[in-house]
Amino acid sequence: MDWKEALPKIITQPDIRLRFGEPLAKHTYFGIGGETTAYIEVNTINELAALARFHQKWEVPVAIIGRGSNLLVNDKGFSGISVRLIDELAKLEVDGNVVTVGAGYPLPGLSKVMSKQGLSGVEFALGIPGSVGGALIMNAGAWGSSFGDVVTDVTVMRDTGELIKLTHDEANFEYRRSGLNAYFCVVGATLKLQHGDVDTITAQMQDFFKQKTETQPFAEENAGCIFKNPPGDSAGRLIDISGLKGHRIGGAEVSTVHGNFILNMDNATAADVLDLVAYIQKQVREKMGISLQTEVKRLGFDE
Repeated sequence: MDWKEALPKIITQPDIRLRFGEPLAKHTYFGIGGETTAYIEVNTINELAALARFHQKWEVPVAIIGRGSNLLVNDKGFSGISVRLIDELAKLEVDGNVVTVGAGYPLPGLSKVMSKQGLSGVEFALGIPGSVGGALIMNAGAWGSSFGDVVTDVTVMRDTGELIKLTHDEANFEYRRSGLNAYFCVVGATLKLQHGDVDTITAQMQDFFKQKTETQPFAEENAGCIFKNPPGDSAGRLIDISGLKGHRIGGAEVSTVHGNFILNMDNATAADVLDLVAYIQKQVREKMGISLQTEVKRLGFDE
């Protein structure tokens, strides 16, 4: 028996929540990428723990892909198991100003629900299409705020299936990164928000969202910001003044609205995107003397 034959035994309703040879282009905002060997929607802690032990026993790669909003998948696909967290792993509970949220919960939904309850701290998240798990790992943020700012603790899972609760400091939040990649999976977090006026919070949230829709591309397929902002500067500004807006390689194009976005304009491949990334880095380095580092996550590549 190989691992593909053994996998259905650890999943309840495998006929509904487990698929083999699933195109990952269907599960990413970029709309790019080949097939994953197996795709699973995991809905309980126990099932996630079983998958962790399965991963350890069979030595098969596992990738938690969330909502695929900040992900570039290889054209050849991913030789492993791609996972989306749902149900029990995407719950939201509110007790006063303390919020317990699962890693699979969508960020825009979190922002909307908190504003309706008069809780401030995640207004910036409405325009970020990812999940809470991804926001924790990447310490996602906008408008001077980062998700880690409101986190008091994070629950993670080891390869053994053991759950561990990390303090804010133990999560090692930094600019657009954290230490959470060291674990098999981020399961959820506790947030501490601030009480405020519903109308004021909602207005701030909507203002952030309006600014985002006016200054960033929304209609075209993309994976959000491609590069991290260098200290004290903006990657988008550097790309703009380097004359790279609208530059195209294959089906991938630098947005004419915001230079830090690469768009899938015409059936772009991952190779098109990476060629364009390399071209942007080379031009900005030569013209501005700054080396841009990528923010978008890659799946199915050797590196």
